[in-house]
Amino acid sequence: MGKSSRDKRDIYYRLAKEEGWRARSAFKLMHIDEEFGILRGVKKVVDLCAAPGSWSQVLAKTLLGDKEEGEKMDKEVKIVAVDLQPMAPIPGVIQLQGDITKVSPWPLSPG
Repeated sequence: MGKSSRDKRDIYYRLAKEEGWRARSAFKLMHIDEEFGILRGVKKVVDLCAAPGSWSQVLAKTLLGDKEEGEKMDKEVKIVAVDLQPMAPIPGVIQLQGDITKVSPWPLSPG
C-alpha cells in the first residue's frame, strides 16, 4: 500500500509548523543566508510569487528583527510580497495581490 500524504511530510515540514513558519521553504532561505550572507545590508526586497509567505516571514524577521505589533519598524527597510493568492498579513510586509505577468497588474494612480 502507498504512503499517505502525512507520511511524506519530512522533518522540515513538521519543524516549520512547530516554529510558526508558513512553509518548510523558510529553512531554505535561512540556510542560503547563513551560507552566503545574501541578506546582509539589504534594505529593499520584493518577494515574487510569495504565497504562502514563508520567505516574507524570514525577510521580516531578518531585516526588521523581532518587533512586537506597534513597535517602530526600520523605516529604511521595505519588504513587498506579491502573489495571485491572498496571504495572511505579516507585520512590516507590504502585500500586493496581482498577476506579475501582466504589464500593469494594478491600476496606476495619477501623481
